Amino acid sequence: MPLIAGASGVAVLDECVEAFQEIKLGHKWQYIIYRLSEDLKKIIVDEKGQLGKTFDDFVNKLLEAEQKGQCRYGVFDVKFTHNDMQREKLALFAWNPDNAPIKQKMLYTSSLKALKNKLKGFHVEIQCNDHEDLALSHVLEKCQDKYQ
Repeated sequence: MPLIAGASGVAVLDECVEAFQEIKLGHKWQYIIYRLSEDLKKIIVDEKGQLGKTFDDFVNKLLEAEQKGQCRYGVFDVKFTHNDMQREKLALFAWNPDNAPIKQKMLYTSSLKALKNKLKGFHVEIQCNDHEDLALSHVLEKCQDKYQ
């Protein structure tokens, strides 16, 4: 299983890219949650949200990580209407809650570039540090910025 390491030395597993391709091309998942492995050396798939899961389900998974003082990455398939047209954007989330340890936040931040380099084709990147950043209104605003 080839690994690509970023500047932080953290590698992105192939399973991360495969899951992203499944959501991007096959619309197989509603969301994907990524996390660092226990040894903090690899980015792995933590969970894939079945179709029919909601944005609230996705946010609740991020909040569960926050309760443990942990960061996460996520991809959500955002569907919305703009100018009476149905739109769809893949949003990449970097969830670094305020209560996570500084070392972990720094490692997640420095490893984000490696993940972004592997996940080609997401439309919007959303940095989230608190609950307001996770509000659906905030996410929709970011997704619609392209049309302004």
